[in-house]
Amino acid sequence: MIIYLIVLLIVLILIGVGVLFYLRNQKRTAVEKVELRKEEIKALPFQNELVKVKDLQLKGEAKMKFEDWKYSWQNVLKNDLDESEVRINEADEALDRFRFKESSERIDESHQTLDAIEQKYQTLSAQIDDYVSRAKEDRIKYEECRTIYREAKRDVLANRHQYGEAARPLEDNIERFLPALTEYEQLTSEGNYESAHFKITEVHGQMTRLKSDMEEIPLLIREVQKELPGQFQEIRYGCRDLKVEGYNLDHVKVDSNLQTLKGKLNLVEPLIARLQLDEAEEIIADISSTLDEMLELVEIEVVAKNHVEKSKELITDELFYAKDMNYTLRTEIEYVRDNYYIDEEDVQKVRQYDNEIQSLIAVYDEILNEMAKSAVRYSEVEDNLTYIKDHVGTINTEQEKLQQHLTALREYEREAQSHTLKIQSRKEDVFRKLMASNLASIPERFIIMKNEIDIETREAHALFNKRPMHVEHVRDKVQKVLAMMNTFEQEVLTMLQQASYAEALIQYGNRYRKDHADVNKDLIEAERLFSNNRYKRAVEIAEAAIERVSPGASAQIEKRINGMN
Repeated sequence: MIIYLIVLLIVLILIGVGVLFYLRNQKRTAVEKVELRKEEIKALPFQNELVKVKDLQLKGEAKMKFEDWKYSWQNVLKNDLDESEVRINEADEALDRFRFKESSERIDESHQTLDAIEQKYQTLSAQIDDYVSRAKEDRIKYEECRTIYREAKRDVLANRHQYGEAARPLEDNIERFLPALTEYEQLTSEGNYESAHFKITEVHGQMTRLKSDMEEIPLLIREVQKELPGQFQEIRYGCRDLKVEGYNLDHVKVDSNLQTLKGKLNLVEPLIARLQLDEAEEIIADISSTLDEMLELVEIEVVAKNHVEKSKELITDELFYAKDMNYTLRTEIEYVRDNYYIDEEDVQKVRQYDNEIQSLIAVYDEILNEMAKSAVRYSEVEDNLTYIKDHVGTINTEQEKLQQHLTALREYEREAQSHTLKIQSRKEDVFRKLMASNLASIPERFIIMKNEIDIETREAHALFNKRPMHVEHVRDKVQKVLAMMNTFEQEVLTMLQQASYAEALIQYGNRYRKDHADVNKDLIEAERLFSNNRYKRAVEIAEAAIERVSPGASAQIEKRINGMN
């Protein structure tokens, strides 16, 4: 037994040892991977990046940059890679002693060091690329500046008349750029690309602005010498012609405004000669804005005159129509007020409209007289005519409503009388149906309803005969009687239908009396209710009794009764 235990223990020990060696081999693969990564980073082509700098003048700032980048990378290779190597060796030694956790920690530390090295490589490479690219871009800017310099000198020389008094300052400015360009050449030849960058960036911006100014100066001069003075003349002569045609343009202040604008315009050419173009453009923009405002005021007057000419005849027609309509209304009210009640408020409205119409006509005549006398400010005339047009339009609308109301009074009376006659006829027809039915007696409530309709009808007739007649009261009364009549007719017809249905049910159920005592009992109760004018309850009891012995029969009977009615 002991032998077996010893053998088992030995086997377990061997298995444990095998597992340890297996795990160590697995971890050894991780060490080999980090070792391979270290060698790859060590072989990074940083020298190829440094070669880019050698294409420049390797002097001054460029040489210092070159040496700095070179030293930084050598320091990385010497210190950081050595540190990574130390961690790798420690990880390998830990594996030899089967310290797997310690080995993993050292491998992770080595990877972190290698990550930092790669990041430094990317940073240094980006700095080199940026430095070289900026130097090339600066060279392009320099060539553009030289082109601008040559073309600017040529343009001023060939087209001196276009620049006027600004030609000499332009030449001086152009020549001032030459030393700066020479300085840039000197800086680059000495390898001072950083200083050269700031210099060429400044010069390039200034020369680009110079080029833009040179394109703008001839346009400004032409605008100052020709276009704006031409606009001044057009406005002056145009307003003079409009005044001859009868326009009042005093509010435009043509002469004083143009005089002021001329004074401002005289300030522009000296500014252009001193190359103060921003100030010159600001003054020109102010002059143009003032001219636009003046033209807008003139255009308003021209448009207003067209509107005035078009609206005069229309307003004349509207005023005459309002006056005629008001006279018709006053005459109509005097004619109908003996027969029909006219609201005193409507009478006062007609009188008020008459006064307003007379006032509008007086104002309109005054406007026409002023237009015939002297120069006219048509925008004010247009505002006044618009007020008259709107006001008379409102008056006409209200007067037409009153006219329609007066015209409708007789129609309302005829309509109310017609309804009254129809109500009387329908009432008699419904009551005849009640009298002709097989009812044991006429319910008292129907007699009361008929009497109430008669009373209300007599009151309506009394209102018809009253003078002046209040049509609205008559219509309300007739509508009330009509509603009562509708209720009366509906209830009578419903009751007659229920009575016919109850009678048919009882007659149909007689065949079951002998054989079904419960049916006989219910039908006796239904007959009693029928004789007491309780037709709805009689129907309910008779239906229930018949459905017990003949399902569906009551529906057939109801359908037949409805068809007969």
